[in-house]
Amino acid sequence: MLNRTKHLIKICLSWCLIPLSLILASPAKAQFIGLNLDLAIAYSAAPGNVSGGSVGVTHPVPFFPNIGVSRVIFQEKQTETSTASSSNSLSLVTDTKIETVNFFYNIPFPVVSIAIGIGAGVMTTNTSVTETSGNSSNSDDSDLSTPVSEGFIHIGLPFWSIIEFHIGYHLMSVSKLDLTNESGISVTEYSLDKKNYTGGMTTIGVQIAL
Repeated sequence: MLNRTKHLIKICLSWCLIPLSLILASPAKAQFIGLNLDLAIAYSAAPGNVSGGSVGVTHPVPFFPNIGVSRVIFQEKQTETSTASSSNSLSLVTDTKIETVNFFYNIPFPVVSIAIGIGAGVMTTNTSVTETSGNSSNSDDSDLSTPVSEGFIHIGLPFWSIIEFHIGYHLMSVSKLDLTNESGISVTEYSLDKKNYTGGMTTIGVQIAL
């Protein structure tokens, strides 16, 4: 009797494993909606660490682009000595933020998934300008903004139909800026070049199907 019961249990388990294996082996179904969450790990025009990333929403409507937003934030410090007097120096601390809205399409491939998109937005800079002369100093702020254009690509590896891990590269194109342009401090004695913050943001992230 005990052996017969064990035999029946084995048969039941075998029949249960068959549909399970068919589900796992079946191709991924089209998702209804997906959420992309990406973390910025580097920006080529930033001098050090960055924060930010991108968020996107995908949908199954054909020919209609998906939508997302991107952001990268970083800080840069710069010190220059006056060409007229070595006792005078100029210190710049610039907080930069780039924000865009983008549209993208997912391109399916047999093994990997690729998303390609374009976007536009604004870069804002807040520069604290401090001139030191001997024991005295003078400070002022310079706030600027300029348009940004974006182009990006994500390459991912899907797992079943619910999750995908991917890497991305977002190229941000902006005009060169005179960071002290809105400051009340004269900087004619200092060798300052216009800043070029055009660069690429590298991201890593996941897409989750909902």
